[in-house]
Amino acid sequence: MASVVPAHMAAESGKLASKKVWQNWPGEHQFCCDGRVMVGPDFGVTVFAFLLTTVTSGTFWATMCPSLPLLCTVIGIFLYVQTVAFMWVTATMDPGIVPANRSMDEAEADACAATPKSVEINGVQVPLKWCRTCRIYRPPRAAHCSECNVCVEKFDHHCPWMGQCIGKRNYRFFLGFVNSVVALCVYTLILSGYVGYKLANQLPGPAGVPLDFMSRMGRQSPASVVLCILPGAIILCVAPLACYHCSLVANNKTTSEEIKDTFAEFNPFSGTCGQNCNEACCAVREPPALQPRALASAPLAAEEERRTLMNDAADPDGDEADEAMQGLKAVPPPGSPHNARERGLRTMAMEPPPLPDDEIIEPVDPFPV
Repeated sequence: MASVVPAHMAAESGKLASKKVWQNWPGEHQFCCDGRVMVGPDFGVTVFAFLLTTVTSGTFWATMCPSLPLLCTVIGIFLYVQTVAFMWVTATMDPGIVPANRSMDEAEADACAATPKSVEINGVQVPLKWCRTCRIYRPPRAAHCSECNVCVEKFDHHCPWMGQCIGKRNYRFFLGFVNSVVALCVYTLILSGYVGYKLANQLPGPAGVPLDFMSRMGRQSPASVVLCILPGAIILCVAPLACYHCSLVANNKTTSEEIKDTFAEFNPFSGTCGQNCNEACCAVREPPALQPRALASAPLAAEEERRTLMNDAADPDGDEADEAMQGLKAVPPPGSPHNARERGLRTMAMEPPPLPDDEIIEPVDPFPV
């Protein structure tokens, strides 16, 4: 007797097979536009930061710019657009997420966790840490973010203002955002103080009395006082952060590595100051390993090849360690157009042989009319 599958179960199976990676996402990110845009779990804080920047800049344009030359307005608009652009790119970009392998069974995961691996970087053995959550050997400098529940390459930190991890692929934009905020706040504070000073001098009062001068400034232009205090407070918080990250770039370190003192004796990834700055800000970025719009059921041939190469590179006795490390960079990520042929060949290889006529499983309607 031929086996049968109810029609509604067959249809449900087809729906599950057609789901995309972002629809089965195990992390804490949120997706929109069919997986084209990815934001972190703290995206509401990013919206608040955007509104605060917009309201402050809008108040500056409406109250201070009429008393200033047109060029001052143009520069202020440019700094605002630059700051907001860096903000949104940082908050909506893949920071360098390493695809997980959470379908691995417990026995295999325990065996991998008990097997230490390392790779040689400039004569230094760098261990590959095993992530028990994602069930992968993390690449060098990668770490697991507990806020987003993913592993991120060259993990720096989780920024609550961006609502996103800061890692290998979005660090340069985060650095641009921090420095743009400092530039915008300094510009707003100086010009607002200048306009407020001019307006305060229009009222009579004793000379050389700072408190009286501030009182006159508040009566003549309350907005200038606010636009001096708020940007000033932001500068006190963000300017040291910008200087700190500039020093990290110069030494090719991340915040996580600096806090944990990972490379206390020697940093195998660091070169000259110019090379480190070029790597952080100007080097060509590799394509993302994560493809949210790829089918979740599609064979991840490329990702398996990347993991195989990582294991080969981690074997100190293997003759192909150097070739494997080069191959890690050459393998395109799963879901990319370069892998279409490989996925097709793998799919054909995995197709089962046809069943005999008497064993064909046909969907039937369990509730015939």
